[in-house]
Amino acid sequence: MKVSIILVNYNSSALLRQCLKSIYEQTKEIPFEIIVVDNASSDNSSEIVCSEFSNVQLIKSAENLGFSRGNNLGASLAKGTYLLFLNTDTILFENSIKVLADFLDEHPTVGAVGPKILFEDGCFQLSSGRLPNLFREFIDKIVYSLARNRRKVMCPLLERWHKTTKAVGWLTGACLMVRQSAFSQVNGFDENLFMYFEDKDLCKRINASGWQIMYYPSTSMIHLLAGSSSSVDKQKINGLYRTSQLYYYRKHLGKLQSAIVRLYLRVTGDI
Repeated sequence: MKVSIILVNYNSSALLRQCLKSIYEQTKEIPFEIIVVDNASSDNSSEIVCSEFSNVQLIKSAENLGFSRGNNLGASLAKGTYLLFLNTDTILFENSIKVLADFLDEHPTVGAVGPKILFEDGCFQLSSGRLPNLFREFIDKIVYSLARNRRKVMCPLLERWHKTTKAVGWLTGACLMVRQSAFSQVNGFDENLFMYFEDKDLCKRINASGWQIMYYPSTSMIHLLAGSSSSVDKQKINGLYRTSQLYYYRKHLGKLQSAIVRLYLRVTGDI
């Protein structure tokens, strides 16, 4: 088995169906398996997988494990040389999985690779970057704000900045292909991170173990940003994000930066 595609699903039946359909339609000339970890969904997600995608291995959790634990569970049953962690709100429109796997075949020092990510309208979406710290926090806040509010100007500019293959600090967990040996070497995702920052944390640890993290824009896919979390209350989502952010800072950046970020979030009313 070359690639194990792992999707963690929570009440996203329509997105899950669309994603799985695109995988089967676009993925050619490479052996792959799909593992769906359903986090105690209350919709008809499991029924759709069983009735429409009989080749998919479905794991039904009795509780919502979150993103990290859910992906680790799927990875523990995976047989592939490479693990592709894929959000349910992604859509493939070309043979991206084979392209990414071929890249890892050709670059044995690379532990993880990610493609160019696009919005549904074809606009460029940021999906890689430098690892977080206090300086990057404020720079990224400005860039993301401009990307949201000046999209027609910023997206083409960002795409030009990200037109070449390059080593990066992190890749988005929306579509992240990881060498299974590298994933096992760092013991997978940090399960203290229920949701958010788990991709940055994983990439940091893989890189620290001697592997490169590479952005590879020669293939693209669509990400319906926040589509897989649209069924969750926005206030809860913000709380999960800030909890994970503070945990990441404590773990990797020390007490001083953690304290400054916490103070900043309190002043701005984000915690």
